[in-house]
Amino acid sequence: MVAFRFARLALLSFALALVSQPASAQSLSPELKALEEQLPGRLVNDPSRIDWDSYGPEFHAESIVDESIPGGGAARRFHVKQASEFIYAAGTNIPLIRNVKRGDTVTIGFYARTLESSESSGKGILRVRFQKDAAPYPGFGEQTLEIGTEWDWYEVTASAEQGLDRKNGIVAIQFGRTRQVLEIGQAIVITGASSIIGRTAPQPEPAVAPLAAPELPKPLQGLGTLINDPTDRDWGFAATEGVVGVEEYDDSTIWLGKTTRLSTVPSTDETAGVDALVSLNHPVGKGDEILVALAAKTVTSPTGDGKATLGVRFFAPAAGETFGEAVVGVGDAWQLVRFVTKADRNMTAREAMVGLRITGGTQAIDVGPVYVLRTGTSVE
Repeated sequence: MVAFRFARLALLSFALALVSQPASAQSLSPELKALEEQLPGRLVNDPSRIDWDSYGPEFHAESIVDESIPGGGAARRFHVKQASEFIYAAGTNIPLIRNVKRGDTVTIGFYARTLESSESSGKGILRVRFQKDAAPYPGFGEQTLEIGTEWDWYEVTASAEQGLDRKNGIVAIQFGRTRQVLEIGQAIVITGASSIIGRTAPQPEPAVAPLAAPELPKPLQGLGTLINDPTDRDWGFAATEGVVGVEEYDDSTIWLGKTTRLSTVPSTDETAGVDALVSLNHPVGKGDEILVALAAKTVTSPTGDGKATLGVRFFAPAAGETFGEAVVGVGDAWQLVRFVTKADRNMTAREAMVGLRITGGTQAIDVGPVYVLRTGTSVE
């Protein structure tokens, strides 16, 4: 295990909130490219992202934001409430954004500390493993580390015994064998060098922390990473005065118990309508595949089939750019409307939005929670 004190670092600063996953291996975002230039090898993960998938029985993960946390001011806190026979019973997975070739030297470095541990030493225990996130989960480079009670930097290096594809390559951090509370902050994964601190271990500005969001509905679980807050209904609205309306209700029949009614009255103005704007809490990267899912039902409709129509789009209103849109018919019972699109460029948190729109006369639609998930990233 390699560990060192922060005083030994010459730190590079860049805004994590502006860093997005790169569009291709040759065209990193300017922020990630600047970071890579400070490293001794080739960057193969996005260090600005700590919204990693995590799992385990008797296990809880949460986001922590604190300026004193090294490497960006944010971390994930992992509570392992019950020790398992197997260390891999609980863990978190750091995705790769570039391929690792067989024979490459691959190194991960990350900040971590232990808050609680059932070990007599008071230190936490975790295992690092480079692997494929697909059955039978082959991997290499397993190394078990003891994590101290103060923030420190840890590194693990291995020779790649197999290639890892950016579509399913991960660094697995496993910690299910010990009852403990661990915090893990910024992580950097490189190829082509056996040490990260041989040059500079960079420290960015405070990150946008992953959301401590409510549980996703079952149809959406496992499909991606949530990048908006479905409990936040402080939406923006734009409406044609006297023709359309917006009302909010409590509704125990739908997830999260809140609904917003968008409605129109008869009008000769065919362009009259109401728009609802839903913000995203996280930045979006060029090539990110986005799933918009929302609960909706028709209250009134002028059509013979009783279905009102709802327009859905993913766009950047300030720039006047639309990346994808659709018009869907909504029935009179709650249904989960899904819309899939892709971001054409990098966008900061709250720059991209989901727009909902109804037009035409005498119709009303109730809209429940809106979930926006990043389901993947197209990286060449």
